[in-house]
Amino acid sequence: MSRLTQGRMKKRRMRRQTVFLTAFGVLLTLTVAAVFLITAPRENAAEPPRAVGHREEESGTSSSEMTLPSGSVTMALAGDVTFGLDMADFIRVNGPEYPWSEISSLIRGYRFAVVNLEGPLCREGTTNPDQPSYPIRGEVACAGPMAAAGVDVVCLANDHAMDYGSQGLEEALNVLRNAGISCVGAGSSREAAQRPLVLEDESGVRIALLSFCDVAPPSYAAEDSDPGIARADPETMDKAIRGASEENPYVVVFLHWGEIGSADVTTRQRELASVCVRAGADLVVGCHPHLVQPMELLEGVPVFYSLGNLVYFSRKEEGRRGIVLGCLFREGRVAEIQVFPQAVENGRPVAMDASRAVGFLQEWAQTCRGARPEISALTGTASLLFNYSP
Repeated sequence: MSRLTQGRMKKRRMRRQTVFLTAFGVLLTLTVAAVFLITAPRENAAEPPRAVGHREEESGTSSSEMTLPSGSVTMALAGDVTFGLDMADFIRVNGPEYPWSEISSLIRGYRFAVVNLEGPLCREGTTNPDQPSYPIRGEVACAGPMAAAGVDVVCLANDHAMDYGSQGLEEALNVLRNAGISCVGAGSSREAAQRPLVLEDESGVRIALLSFCDVAPPSYAAEDSDPGIARADPETMDKAIRGASEENPYVVVFLHWGEIGSADVTTRQRELASVCVRAGADLVVGCHPHLVQPMELLEGVPVFYSLGNLVYFSRKEEGRRGIVLGCLFREGRVAEIQVFPQAVENGRPVAMDASRAVGFLQEWAQTCRGARPEISALTGTASLLFNYSP
C-alpha cells in the first residue's frame, strides 16, 4: 500500500475524532508528505542502464551494456586454465584471485562464461600412472575466486581431468559445484560425462553445452558406472549433439583436440568438427594446443580450433597469447562474435594494447577460412557478423 493511500485512510479516521485530533492528524500527514517529496527521487531522474541478458557487476552495471532482442543470449568462451605447474607458484605468492584481476570485467559482461579447466582442484587422490607427461592439479581455494570473476562453467573433458584418479575427479566436481561453477564433459559415469549442460537465462533462453576429449589416455574415459571424461567418439558425439539440438535452440560444443604446440589444424580436428556441425552444433570451439589456431566457417557454422591459453604460464612467446570470444546468439544461430586478444603475462590474461592486438589479429585473420573478421584499430578487437539466409 502506498504512502498516499495510507494518508487518505488516516485522514478519514481522523475526521471522526475531535477537532484537536483532526488538526493534529492533518499536520502530521503534511509533515510526512513534505519529507517524502524532499527525499524521494524524481520520476525522470537518470538511472544506470541495465544490461539485459548480461550478468550485472557488483557495482550494478555490466561492462558490456546492450539491450538484447527477445530470444537472444550471450556467452563468453575462453581457453585453457590451470592452477598447477608453474601457475601454482604465482598463486602461492599472489593469492588465488591473482589470475582474474584483469579479465573479470570482460567475462562478467556476458550472461554465461565458459573455460577449459586442466587439472582437478583437489587434495585427495593419487597420481594416475596412465598420465604420459605430467600430472596437474590445483588448490581447492582457486574455485571461489574463479566463480567470483564470472566463470559459470568449466569443461572437464581433457587429458588432465583424471590425473589424480576417480577420487580426485569426484572431489573436484564437489569443490566446483560448491563454489557455484557448473561442470560438463566429466562425471561419475559415461552417461553423466556425455550429458549436455543446459544453461538457461532469466527469460528462458537455453544453450546446450557439450564437451568431449580426443587426446586423453583411453583409461580416462568414463564407463557405464565408472567416473571419467567424455571421449570424442564420432558416433557418440553425433547422438549427443543431435539430442541436444532437438531440445534446445542453441548448441555449443567444446573439444579438446589437436597437437600441443602446433598452430596447424589437423585432419582429425576437421573430421570431428564436421561431425559436430552436421549433428546440429551452432558453434564449435577447441583447446589443447596451447596456441591460438585458425577459425573457419564449416557449412556456415563457426569453428574456432583453439582459443589458446587464458590462465597458464608458458615459457614460449607463442604460448603467451589467447583469445576470448564474446558471442551473441539470436534467432536460432550465432549472430555475432567479438574476438578479444589476450596477452598471458606471468600466467594472467591481460588485454593486448590496440596496436599489438591489431597486428596479432591481422596475422590470425589470414589463416581463417570462409570468414573475414572486421578488425578495429581503435579497440584492438575483431568482429564476425553472420547473416544467414532465411
